[in-house]
Amino acid sequence: MPVFKENAFPADYRRAEVEQILGAVYRLRSIAVTGLAGMGKSSALRFVVSNRGAQALHLGTRAATTAFAYVDCVGLARGDEGEILAEILAQLEREQLVAHAGPGSDSPRPQLKDAILSLHPDVHLVVALDDLDQAEARQSRPFHNFLAHLRNSRPKGNLSYILAGRRLPGPLHELSELLDDPCNVGPLARADALESLCRDEERLGFTFDNTQSAALLAVTGGHPGFLKNAAELVASGWADASLPPAGLSARLLGSAKIACLADELWCDLSAVEQAAALDLARGITPGAALAGVLSLERFGLVTRAGPAGAPSLFCPLFLAFVQARPALPAAVRITASGANEARVASAAGEERVALPPRVFALLLALARSPGQVVPAGEIIEAVYGAEAAGVTDAALAQLAKRLRRALDPPGRRLARDPEYRSVETIRNVGYRLNG
Repeated sequence: MPVFKENAFPADYRRAEVEQILGAVYRLRSIAVTGLAGMGKSSALRFVVSNRGAQALHLGTRAATTAFAYVDCVGLARGDEGEILAEILAQLEREQLVAHAGPGSDSPRPQLKDAILSLHPDVHLVVALDDLDQAEARQSRPFHNFLAHLRNSRPKGNLSYILAGRRLPGPLHELSELLDDPCNVGPLARADALESLCRDEERLGFTFDNTQSAALLAVTGGHPGFLKNAAELVASGWADASLPPAGLSARLLGSAKIACLADELWCDLSAVEQAAALDLARGITPGAALAGVLSLERFGLVTRAGPAGAPSLFCPLFLAFVQARPALPAAVRITASGANEARVASAAGEERVALPPRVFALLLALARSPGQVVPAGEIIEAVYGAEAAGVTDAALAQLAKRLRRALDPPGRRLARDPEYRSVETIRNVGYRLNG
């Protein structure tokens, strides 16, 4: 196992998230872990696989028989299926959990399977695949199914996966049957944020007073990336923590590093989530954007003052960034208004479009989850029913093209956006209805 800085973190770091992740491991289950830009998803994952204190805390006596392999999928040269499997095998060999395989097949699959079968039956192996979504285009159904079969080949089923990405990875096929409820890594809790500042003090050779610490936590909302960079700017004297939140936010956004991180976080959001964030930043009561607000809340970007409190963006820094964003084009809403008819509407008006039955069936399948990616397999089953077995991805792509031809022209008129696209293709995953 590589040596990570997170190995030195206190055992109760990110306690709620780590408890959920290692709780799944304890039950011999697998779990997906998500976290948007700068939220510390990778740091949490490295902590889980390397920190023996946390493993003892959450796994108890099972920690002694639990072994971890960690693969940074985007840190590999290619990040394809073969290289991911080869890296898992190499780590098992380096940790002397299995004998060195030596030269063999061009494919790492048979070697890795032999290695997994050779593990001591009491060893619980946990394979953590970080940034899996970034390498997702280079994965296939057989890859996911092979991972599931590896787990099922263990007599006690004691092989778990931690699959991490900014968003939940796309269709995982048989692997999805092994997953617990997903864990989202959001802003740091207060205790973890203060501990992070202590590490920054040691790193920067600077001591923050209580006022500065409180200002940094408040303006960043505990977002790890914002907090780290803001601490550097305050320690250097570039930013004055005594400024009011709005003034300090404006000053921090003058830093290219923080502005780029805020933009990266913004780009991680779907169109529906961006629309909701803009409404909240402008003090508009969520209406049609309510689904986006709930999604932002799941990612930790929206907070409430109590269970019934009004939603607001999680920190003054991100609020200032969103307030400075230009307004989005007029939001378009696409619904199935009747038999084989679509309704395309915005604040500028509405139009109705007649659709052929099969194209209308595609609209129905997408409209159940507007703004969300619907896997291609689910769409094919919903649209073609008993005929789904013979339908190819290419046939579905042609059907999506026909739906775009029908909906894009009225959508562009009503959105006042010549680039508007009603249906977005998410390569190797599925489709999303933008409306």
